[in-house]
Amino acid sequence: MTLIHALNTEPKAFAIHDMWEEAENIRTFVFKGTLGSKPGQFCMLWIPGYDEKPFSIARDYDGEIWLTICKVGPATEKLFEFKKGNMIGLRGSFGHGFSTVKNKNIVLVGGGYGTAPLHFVGKKHQEAGSKVTMIIGARSANLLMHEKWCEEAGFRVLVATNDGTKGTEGFTTHVLQDLLAKEKIDLIQTCGPEVMMKAIAQMATDEKVACEVSIERYMKCGFGICGQCVTESGEKMCQTGPVVSADKALGYTDFGVFHRGSEGQRKNW
Repeated sequence: MTLIHALNTEPKAFAIHDMWEEAENIRTFVFKGTLGSKPGQFCMLWIPGYDEKPFSIARDYDGEIWLTICKVGPATEKLFEFKKGNMIGLRGSFGHGFSTVKNKNIVLVGGGYGTAPLHFVGKKHQEAGSKVTMIIGARSANLLMHEKWCEEAGFRVLVATNDGTKGTEGFTTHVLQDLLAKEKIDLIQTCGPEVMMKAIAQMATDEKVACEVSIERYMKCGFGICGQCVTESGEKMCQTGPVVSADKALGYTDFGVFHRGSEGQRKNW
């Protein structure tokens, strides 16, 4: 096997097998096959003749790959024009994913489309005998996603919306704080806006609860060559991350403060 094949750097062609709307401007695309990924890893999706972008993997088992994608820019706007049967390219999986543990009390916290990979890791925890609570947050009820899939999987599902249109009025951190006061939690795993994750990481650290966060950075190659996804400390998040411990994340000076755009420009969260 050549090094380039070992690194999964060549895209493989997949036809869009199915798709559906998860929430407003959020769609799940289904492909037949596998990338052999673990929960929390990501892949690079190539839109032929247009662009390539990184996306977390929402499911990779039972012969199906799910990518849950929000329409937020030119590349995803183009992808949302595609129909069933259209071909795209996928390469990966890449990065360091979430841990899975046996017979523990696990809380997963998803904010917005950051919820995408958490059903995947929750299923793995459940298969290992752990109890799974899923906290899903969004600005309003029409933006909530994966609630149905988590309920059908048997997770305890708690919802928070900023405007109170469903569940607790407020933030996922309010729901988590309430759980921490009532229960012994063994592990918190979170994906979503960095400001939310930074608050959760600090909360978990203060309560001495193990915690992992998924840090999004602009990934172009996926395997540590381009350097686009480095933190201010120089760590390449396509390799060190995207999932890291709360302690490590809180040590990054840019975590929850800013990130870099496609040309390296600073963008505050």
